[in-house]
Amino acid sequence: MSMELKDSCEKDLKKRNINPSSLFQTVKNSMNGFYCYAREGKSIIIYLFGVIIEIAMGFVYRINGLEWILIICILGIILSVELLNTAIESVCDSVTKEYNPNIKIAKDCGSAATFIIFMVALLLNIIIFLPKIIQLLQVNI
Repeated sequence: MSMELKDSCEKDLKKRNINPSSLFQTVKNSMNGFYCYAREGKSIIIYLFGVIIEIAMGFVYRINGLEWILIICILGIILSVELLNTAIESVCDSVTKEYNPNIKIAKDCGSAATFIIFMVALLLNIIIFLPKIIQLLQVNI
């Protein structure tokens, strides 16, 4: 790394005040967000149930590395979208509890994002597991 680039990186870190304490605080805030979702979110039970089923099916049907990568990625994306939807709903509820058409749009769009990624996950699971289930049924018949 050139000396100029190194100096530029060090100045950038100092400007942002990035240090072990601030990084720890960032992780702590993230964990707090997940804790709030787990405590308040209605869908956490459904999500965890789905994760357990998917992982169990992955072991039962001996999915390959690429299939594991796809499942882990989609599980992470689902959880991320759920967290963002929860954040949207929380902000909207803190603005007003009364009916507001703009807040309805925000909440409906957040819910739609969650629904879309759920449908993508469902399709991905069908693509991965259905051929394995059919093959297992044909062997046993």
